[in-house]
Amino acid sequence: MSSPQLRVGEAIVELLACEYGVDVVFGIPGVHNIELYRGLHRSGVRAVSPRHEQGAGFMADGWSIVTGRPGVCVLISGPGITNVMTPIAQAYHDSRAMLVLASTTPTDALGKSFGPLHDLPDQAELVRSICAFSETVTDITQLPALIERAWNVFTSARPRPVHIAIPMDILAQTCEIFTRVDTSLKRTAAATTEISQALEIFNSAQSPVIIAGGGTIDAATQLIALAEALNAPVLLTGNAKGVISSSHQLCAGNCLVFGRVQRDVEASDVVLVVGTELSDTDLYNNGRALNFSGKVIRIDIDPQQMTRRTTPKVGLVGDAALTMQALTIGIKSHARQEGATRAHTWREHARKKTSQSFVPWLIAIENELPTDAIVALDSTQLGYSAHWWLPATQSRSWLAPYGFGTLGCALPMAIGASIAAPQRPVLVIAGDGGWLFTVAEMAAAQDMNCNIVLVLWDNSGYEQIRESFDEVQAPQIGVNVSSHDPSAIARGFGWTATEVKTPQQLSDALRTAFSHGGPQFIRVLVD
Repeated sequence: MSSPQLRVGEAIVELLACEYGVDVVFGIPGVHNIELYRGLHRSGVRAVSPRHEQGAGFMADGWSIVTGRPGVCVLISGPGITNVMTPIAQAYHDSRAMLVLASTTPTDALGKSFGPLHDLPDQAELVRSICAFSETVTDITQLPALIERAWNVFTSARPRPVHIAIPMDILAQTCEIFTRVDTSLKRTAAATTEISQALEIFNSAQSPVIIAGGGTIDAATQLIALAEALNAPVLLTGNAKGVISSSHQLCAGNCLVFGRVQRDVEASDVVLVVGTELSDTDLYNNGRALNFSGKVIRIDIDPQQMTRRTTPKVGLVGDAALTMQALTIGIKSHARQEGATRAHTWREHARKKTSQSFVPWLIAIENELPTDAIVALDSTQLGYSAHWWLPATQSRSWLAPYGFGTLGCALPMAIGASIAAPQRPVLVIAGDGGWLFTVAEMAAAQDMNCNIVLVLWDNSGYEQIRESFDEVQAPQIGVNVSSHDPSAIARGFGWTATEVKTPQQLSDALRTAFSHGGPQFIRVLVD
C-alpha cells in the first residue's frame, strides 16, 4: 500500500508539527506561500497573523525567548523576506533560534532576472550573513535534512536563525510524507582536563566574580550553585536578566555598564565569563574590552569566543549548565571576599547613578510590577534605566533589543511572549518614536486579546538623539516628531487607554491595568 501523497508545503508542516513539536507559526499569507498555509490547516498548527512581516519576526523572537523553543516564521518571497530581515538580524546578534520558511520564485526563474513577481537576485544569499545557514531548496529530498540541520543549530550549538527558501513550484509538488532524518546532537560539558585546570584557579581565588550572559538562560540552577560555592557576585548581561533572581543576595544585576563596577571586576583575581561575548552593548559601548588584571576562565558553547575580545587563561568549550555543574562539584570551601557585600555595593551604585528624572517613574513601575510579569523594553530612555532598576525573578522573562538596538521591537515581541504565556502579564516600555515603527501590531494584540500593558514614554520625538546632537554641538534635525494623539490611536485599535502626568498617577494606572487584563495603554506625558 503506497503512502498518502501530500503537497510539499503540507509535508513540511506535517514534519515540523509531528517530529519537532511546532504548534504555532508567525506570518502573513500570500499567493506565494499558500501551500504552506494549506499545511498549517491540515496539521492544526496555529497561524498568528501580524500586520507586517517585521512584526512576525519580532513575535517569533519574543515567543522563542519565553518558551525556549525556536520561533517559526512562514513568509512570502521578495518583500516578505526583506521585511523580516531586521528581526532576523536581531535574533542573530543576540544568539536566538528562529526558523524562517519562505517561498521564492519558481525554479525556472531563479537567478534569471527577467522580472518575475517578488524576484530577488539570490534570496538565500541576501539573508546568509545573518543566519547560521540560508539555503534554497531545488530538490524536495533536501528538505528533511535541512530541517534537521536547523534543529541541531537550535539545540546543540550557539543558537542562530536559519532561512530556507522554497520555490513556489516545489511547494506545490506532491510527495510522500517526510520522515525525520535524525542526526540530533547533544550538548556536552567541557573536557575534564580544562575543568581540572579551572578548578585549580578557582580554589585559590580570593575575590572571584561571575559574568553571566544569555548562554546561561537555561542554566539558572547550575549558575546559582556555582556562585554560592564560590561566594561570588554574579553580574548579568541583558540577555541573562532573571537567570538569577534579583532578590538573590549574590545577584549584582545588570550593572556591568557602570565604570565603577567595570573597574572592580577588572581588579578581581579571577573572573568567570560564561555564555557571553562581552560585547560593546554589554558595556554600554565604551569602545574597549575589559582589561582584566586577574585570571579569566571562560565557558562558551561557541569555540570562536575563546579568541575574541578576551583570551582566557582557561577556555571551557561546552554547554554552560553541564560545565558549571562539573565545576561546582570540585569547588573547595575556603575564606573569600564576601560576594553578597560586593553585589549589594554594585546594585546600590547603579541606583545612585540613575538619572533622578527617571527614578520616581521607575519606582512607580517597580512597586506595581507583578512578580510573574514578562517585561519587554524598546530602545527608549526610560527603558535603558529599567534594565538595571527593575527586578526579574525568573529566566526567560526579559525581552529587549540588546545587540541590535532595534526601535519598535518591544510591542511585537511582547505579543509573541503573551501568546507563549497567555496567563502572565506582559509589560511593555516604549518611547513614542520607536512605538510608531510597529504601531500596526496593536491590531494583532487586540485580535488575540493579549494580556499586555504598554507604557508609552512620550517626549514628542527622539530625546536620546536630541541629546546626542547637543553633545557634539550639531544642530538638531529630524528629531522633533510627534504621534499627535497616541491615546486616540490606541483606542482606535481597541485598547483601553489612559494618560498620566505624575509617577503617582502612573502607579495607579498600572495597578488598574494589571487587574483588568487585556490590551492596556498608558501614555506618560513627559515634561
